[in-house]
Amino acid sequence: MENLIITRNENISARELNELYRTNQWQIEPVEKLEKSLKTIWGCITARTPENELIGFVEVISDGIQHAYILKMIVHPDYRRQGIGSRIMKELMNLLNENKMLPTLVSTPGNEKFYEKFGFKTVCHGLTAMCIR
Repeated sequence: MENLIITRNENISARELNELYRTNQWQIEPVEKLEKSLKTIWGCITARTPENELIGFVEVISDGIQHAYILKMIVHPDYRRQGIGSRIMKELMNLLNENKMLPTLVSTPGNEKFYEKFGFKTVCHGLTAMCIR
């Protein structure tokens, strides 16, 4: 998508972000929970149309020293398959590299190949991502 605006660490409103989440049935209720969550992130990347519509987002939480955990990578369904997610991830990886952060993420099933393009591996140095659901 031409004229896409990619921004680092934009001060984003919880309501606007929740609208983007809603496009994927991820909305957070009450929205105050999301407001509180946004105060704890280390960094984020946003993608906007020239009309200022939020169409992509990813956030990072970190210890601020070395480790960074990538959360909530999302692109609005109407804008997928246009390279927006890749542009967000490239900017995020630049930000993390500049700060000498070691990123970790948990991929949703079927999206592993997307993250592999940026150097992520399912098993890394003998470590495996684990979760409880």
